[in-house]
Amino acid sequence: MVYYINIAVYANINNLLTYKIETEKLPLKGKRVIVPLGKKYVTGIVISVIESESKLIIDSVKIKFVKEIIDTEPVLTEELIKLGLWISDYYICAPGIVFATILSALHKIKSQKIIKFIKDDEKQKGIKKELIEYLKEQGESTLKSIIKNLKIKNIYSLINDLKEQGLIEIKEEQKTYGVKKKITEPDKNIDFLKTDFELSEEQKKALEKIKANIESEKYKTFLLFGITGSGKTEIYIKSAQETIKKGKKVIVLVPEIFLTPQMLESFKKTFGEKIAIYHSGLSKTERLSEWHKIKKGEVDIVIGTRSAVFAPFENLGLLVVDEEFDTSYKQENEPRYNARDVAVYRGFINNCTVILGSATPSVETYYNALSGKYEMLILSKRVKERPMPEIFIIDLKFEKDCQKKFLSDTFLKKMEDALLNNEQVILFINRRGFSNYILCYKCGFILKCKNCDIPFTFHKQGNILKCHYCNNEIKPLSLCPNCKGQLFYKGLGTQKVEDIIRKIFPDKKIARIDIDSMRGKKKYFEMYKKIKEKEIDIMIGTQMIAKGFDLPEVTFVGVVNIDNVLNLPDFRADERVFQLLMQVAGRCGRGEKEGKVVIQTFSPDSPGLKFIKDYKIEEFYQKQLELRKTMNYPPYVSLVQIILQNEDMEKGEKEAEELKNEIFNFLKTNKISTVEVLGPAQAPLSKIKNKYRFSIILKGRVKKDLNILSKRAKLFKKYDLTIIVDPVNIL
Repeated sequence: MVYYINIAVYANINNLLTYKIETEKLPLKGKRVIVPLGKKYVTGIVISVIESESKLIIDSVKIKFVKEIIDTEPVLTEELIKLGLWISDYYICAPGIVFATILSALHKIKSQKIIKFIKDDEKQKGIKKELIEYLKEQGESTLKSIIKNLKIKNIYSLINDLKEQGLIEIKEEQKTYGVKKKITEPDKNIDFLKTDFELSEEQKKALEKIKANIESEKYKTFLLFGITGSGKTEIYIKSAQETIKKGKKVIVLVPEIFLTPQMLESFKKTFGEKIAIYHSGLSKTERLSEWHKIKKGEVDIVIGTRSAVFAPFENLGLLVVDEEFDTSYKQENEPRYNARDVAVYRGFINNCTVILGSATPSVETYYNALSGKYEMLILSKRVKERPMPEIFIIDLKFEKDCQKKFLSDTFLKKMEDALLNNEQVILFINRRGFSNYILCYKCGFILKCKNCDIPFTFHKQGNILKCHYCNNEIKPLSLCPNCKGQLFYKGLGTQKVEDIIRKIFPDKKIARIDIDSMRGKKKYFEMYKKIKEKEIDIMIGTQMIAKGFDLPEVTFVGVVNIDNVLNLPDFRADERVFQLLMQVAGRCGRGEKEGKVVIQTFSPDSPGLKFIKDYKIEEFYQKQLELRKTMNYPPYVSLVQIILQNEDMEKGEKEAEELKNEIFNFLKTNKISTVEVLGPAQAPLSKIKNKYRFSIILKGRVKKDLNILSKRAKLFKKYDLTIIVDPVNIL
């Protein structure tokens, strides 16, 4: 029987495409297929089956046949199809790209043209003769290899002509990428102690409300607003137990891969081996192994980063988003979804419970709880009523020797006290590398990446200058390219701090924890184990160590310098500073011993620091809400950022103005008055990967109007546009 089906093809096409298929292999919905698209074959996913030919909106004769069904069973449930279509619509992204992301664990299937030699013809001349001779020698070759080796232009007309003459044969071949004979499992062998402790009264009250909702099997989102060390993870575990008792499944999201071992350790105490882990640090075969376990229902819980929100459970009962404020939950390329918001929507369509947990929730989440959209559960005390660490803010303007060694006397004294007591120390610096800018004092020249107009960072390990935006690398220079004066390597990064600390404390075991040092899937587990077993005295790192960790032996946290995060050109700058410092401060004093935190800065009166010292958390959020309301920023409006890029700065500027005029015309024609347009202006990061960037911000109180306008903007194919719905920064 012939069926007509709507397919999301794995390509940047905004609509579903209709194909037909003659088959008895039912059901079709949720299965991957191979279909013709232009001159090639691509993978797609069946989204819906059209009930009858009469409901077609195009002539059935023009509809192409599906080439092949890939799957014997559907790989997408009805619920994940619904979720994917919502993501496509809300984040203005092609449905095929969304579903390719949801199914990223499965093997990639690509089509390639194979050109096969049939016979020779001495009459052929020039490039045709060259191609025939090449194929005669090779027997057959992929089209990609021919283009690469022979540098032939207008290749399609050429091979079609030779095919008509019977000299070559053209065939399509599907190649599966990422397949290995053996599917391997990720390493989840982590030691733990079976522990259980009495819940505090606050924990009990919060848990009772969550348990009641799990029992009701109705959708509800809770904000678990608990200070650092208040026992949020224990509530996650108890909530998961209640969910599993009802025969349902659990997804737990963490913002960083480095937090996976700790969360896995906590959950294994209760759930043993019925847990899958899912993140980008796994190999292709490991991800595939975990995906199949989840799909078959062999595990009850998935712990992972952003992409774990798409875990293919069929009976979901609980979604937990730990440190829900974290910007890592926002994907930087298409589809530009926020996993926290996707988790909330997935909870809604599954009628299940969602817990958003943090000591420093986003201002938007806090507002949603105040307004009644979410229910707020407060944990105001640490476990066993342990005190919060004392915070010292050091004004570097009054520290005499700080310019030489970067560390104040107060900083070093409190650090030394902790180390003398055989306690652990965390040093935080929000920069990778050794020096983060290279300066000529003679002419003021700063060495920047030619592709991005952003200063190079010197990495002592590897002796290389790196751009952290396009990965451009050059060898270190000693003389200024501008005036031939001497170049000075300035600024602080994790590598330089490590270098200084090793000289000051030569007998201490020191570990640097940043993206450069943590490459390799086993590094996360190995480093976490070393820290837990006190094989490390001093940890030096970036944001990777600033949140989520429960390390009872850490009693000192030092923030080497916070100034590079202050005063960023972003309305969320103060919120980011507050969250970062509250989180990093929360890593210490979680055991029996009290903790101390030292924050070094040249701007102690910055709004982001004012509320930190005495833990004025509620006051901070109230102040932020007042400012946002006055300035008309989220949560009182929604934002869409449109980034227009061009390799030519003047053309880019002109196109941005044209786009703005197109937007105004559309608003006027459609009588939309709810949207405010800011810009165009050069983006704060004005050049990345050799393209100049211009930003237009759309503000609106009516999400539907913003959505319609954003979709309209995406139709302007002549521009190189990126549309970011709900941007987490506007850089």
